[in-house]
Amino acid sequence: MNLFYIQSTVDGVNKVKSYLEDNYIGIPWSVLGDLEQVSMESFAEQLERRYELIGAELSEAVETVHTFVNLIEDGDYVVMKDEEWMYIGDVGDYYYDDSIGTSDDLICHRRGVTWLGRVPLEEINEHMQSLLSEPKFIAQFMLPVTQAQLDQALRGTEGAAGTALTETTELSAINTVTGNISARVEQSTINTALEILQRALHSENEQIRVQAAAAILQYAKS
Repeated sequence: MNLFYIQSTVDGVNKVKSYLEDNYIGIPWSVLGDLEQVSMESFAEQLERRYELIGAELSEAVETVHTFVNLIEDGDYVVMKDEEWMYIGDVGDYYYDDSIGTSDDLICHRRGVTWLGRVPLEEINEHMQSLLSEPKFIAQFMLPVTQAQLDQALRGTEGAAGTALTETTELSAINTVTGNISARVEQSTINTALEILQRALHSENEQIRVQAAAAILQYAKS
């Protein structure tokens, strides 16, 4: 299992809200089409031809595409950030979604994510601070994942922030099961979401309990 950091701003637009609500992460260059079976040489040529990328800019784009499509694997961890929080998720398989178009303002290259929670930026360790300072669009955590101390960080938010973390996780699970994520989401992500929903039935938040129950019932009928 590996850990990756992905930038949450694409072409000047912050995608954190969309990524959290719709349970995915993505990269730009949507007009390239589905890249699952495409060689590095081929998408390098397409990036150069369609986006007029050259030199270092082209090399960085090729590295980003290769990492996102080929190196990240189902079950790896991903983190992203905004001004206050680092968000932690379990990544699923790559898929290409052009159902609403392929314009540059859309994200078609995607990976489903089960969001596990969030941690205040000031509470992450120096290794994660360094990772989140990487200028690359996608950067891999090169130390053993245990050095990231993600479990300890999540457990450390069991106070007021922990309530928000739990509700973020439960709502992500509800979105996954009720179909706000692509129909091609892997079964392991659905199983994880169902486990979270079962715990959410005992939440102190009545709205969370009702939504969790409705999501489970809807899944059972599908």
